[in-house]
Amino acid sequence: MAKKGLIYALLSALLFSTMNVFVKLLGTNIPPGEIAFARGFFGTVAVLIIMYVKGIRFSKENRGLLVMRGLYGGFGMVCNFIALVHIKLSDATILFQTTGIFVFIFSALFLKESIPKGAGKWLGVILIAVLVMVNPFSYESFSWYALVAILGAALAAAAYTTIRTISKRGQHSNFEIMAYFMITGMIAGLVTTEQLVMPQGTDWLIIFAIGGISVVAQFFLTGAFVTTNAV
Repeated sequence: MAKKGLIYALLSALLFSTMNVFVKLLGTNIPPGEIAFARGFFGTVAVLIIMYVKGIRFSKENRGLLVMRGLYGGFGMVCNFIALVHIKLSDATILFQTTGIFVFIFSALFLKESIPKGAGKWLGVILIAVLVMVNPFSYESFSWYALVAILGAALAAAAYTTIRTISKRGQHSNFEIMAYFMITGMIAGLVTTEQLVMPQGTDWLIIFAIGGISVVAQFFLTGAFVTTNAV
């Protein structure tokens, strides 16, 4: 199961990185919140169709946790998209990968999962690297959007930890867990958008690409946290 979870995690990372490139391209014309709304909308439609075809129904168990997973993931996604639009793609992507640090912390605190031996020193190295990237001591190079990316990473880690908790408490389909995220992500995107902008021309193709890639990536990500421990 651990090997399967590792493969799922690697595939999701590859797909999300590809999606981030499209978000960066689209962000020149469309607000980040609207991109999150579009991703959530197309994702919701796709997941609900799959659930209908497969005969998967929404369960009555753990609804609170499922909603929490959706809220953490939805607003974390918006933070990630805001950072992607306003700072360099490489910086935003790397900062968002600090999700791993928060997963270490949250899984140890809330799931009581063991941290691999010797991981502490590497976490310290990563934290130092993040400080170098964010550079909070320099007025000229410091950007508040870097902190938005880190906030998004923390919220994403909370979502992942919640997925692991849900998987331990009940038998929920990956698609049901995804549905909660897509729906709340759509809402989070809408409430954080001041003014909607009508996509033009190739914008629609990029939106469809983001929606399609995100559904597959989210399936692999959810599968990874369901099949193996969060760390």
